[in-house]
Amino acid sequence: MWNLKHFAANLYRQYELVTCINMFEPWEKKLINGFVLLMFVLLIFSSCVYLPSYMDTLLDVITPTSGSNKVPDMVYVPQRISSI
Repeated sequence: MWNLKHFAANLYRQYELVTCINMFEPWEKKLINGFVLLMFVLLIFSSCVYLPSYMDTLLDVITPTSGSNKVPDMVYVPQRISSI
């Protein structure tokens, strides 16, 4: 248990040194850490919500439809640009 606490303390100390928040006052540290945590949570949330549908669409585009007669929902049809 002590090793885990020691490891977490070292990680937080490295985070403080890399981001240079070790020179701020305690209320400023809390504000910055709250903002970083909020951005991290939003990143995780958006990855869980939006990434699966993007990956599904990407896999539909990349992988060929081998042997199936499935008609794609969206078909690209080139059109002429009318001259003025």
